[in-house]
Amino acid sequence: MRTTGDRIRQAVSFEVIGLLISVPLAAFVFGYSLEKTGVLGLIGATLATTWNYLFNLGFDHTLKRLTGSTRKSIKLRFLHAFSFELGLLIVFLPIIAWWMEIELLEAFLVDVSFALFYLVYAFVFTWCYDTTFPDTDAAASLD
Repeated sequence: MRTTGDRIRQAVSFEVIGLLISVPLAAFVFGYSLEKTGVLGLIGATLATTWNYLFNLGFDHTLKRLTGSTRKSIKLRFLHAFSFELGLLIVFLPIIAWWMEIELLEAFLVDVSFALFYLVYAFVFTWCYDTTFPDTDAAASLD
């Protein structure tokens, strides 16, 4: 299992890198101001960082209990990324509509766009993170 410090490093680095990519991209694609999109990004990152820590902790505990290891196959990585984003999508929708002062349908399109971006990003980031900072428990199960 990963340590608390490692989980915090993972969550914070995930959000910082994600913000640096997604905020300017969203401002450009949707035509919103960088300031308004930036604040929305910070709200989302704060929400997502908390969710990231709790979700990954629960996912790894469940995986360890069911399989004896935290090692993730490609199929499990897809499940992990999809279920993480679905939970975040549901919570973030009303916040987007409120902050951006837009209708729910437009907020839904923004939310889905962020979710699709982060779905791919979460898969790539987590794989890179696991490769760069391997979980010794997951590595032990390869023997």
